[in-house]
Amino acid sequence: MYRQLKRFGMVLLASLALMSFRLGPETGERDRLIYDVRGAFVAARPDVSPELMQSIHYQVANAINDTVRVRARPRVVLTIRLESYTRGSLLLGQRASVKAVVRAAAVQTGEVIAEAKFTVTAIGIDASSIERDLAFGVAERVISEFKLNRTAPSTLATALFPGSR
Repeated sequence: MYRQLKRFGMVLLASLALMSFRLGPETGERDRLIYDVRGAFVAARPDVSPELMQSIHYQVANAINDTVRVRARPRVVLTIRLESYTRGSLLLGQRASVKAVVRAAAVQTGEVIAEAKFTVTAIGIDASSIERDLAFGVAERVISEFKLNRTAPSTLATALFPGSR
């Protein structure tokens, strides 16, 4: 009995000690990494479809327009470059992948102050749905990396009560 009570006390003490630790950036450090994005441009090689580029630009531009910063932040312009675009066939459908490099350049100096690199892959049966999924994946990653607001789709409630959005 005494051994079980001692073991329970040790586990309780260890769990309390571990609960006191906190992982993640401090609030001041997290706020420092947010930028006031003023615009975005999408660039790619000629083998990338214009519809893919336009869809990415449209989604990111809408998110930029919906984002309002309360505090003054460094103003930047995003350059989204689609570097490598691959498309292949699968047994049932197709697979497409795009590697994107996003650079944030300061509006005042033109200096690149932030950069993100990532790859998005989409698998589907229809070619147009693959393009749409790729565009959504790239745009969603840019929106989350630069903490932009995503436009909510219209619903019956927002259509009837426009101020509820």
